[in-house]
Amino acid sequence: MNKNEFVNAVYSKSGLTKKDCKLCLDTILEVIKDALSQGNSVTLSNFGKFKVNEMKSKPMYSFKTGQTQIIEARKSPAFKPSDNLKRIVK
Repeated sequence: MNKNEFVNAVYSKSGLTKKDCKLCLDTILEVIKDALSQGNSVTLSNFGKFKVNEMKSKPMYSFKTGQTQIIEARKSPAFKPSDNLKRIVK
């Protein structure tokens, strides 16, 4: 399901206009992005948790060059589904 299909699904279930549905989705995604960029997590009950994982630096062997390189420490966004969501998908 892409973004437009998602907006159409929300539109058909909510009774809101498509414009309002798209605005709500864009706003929700923007709030999640802002929270993650500040290092905060976002927990939605019965759905899951958006968080930032801290990846440590580590060595990597390059088969192309035959040399070992260091991958620098970085942050990566992650999503952990709730137990309820896991049961529904199962």
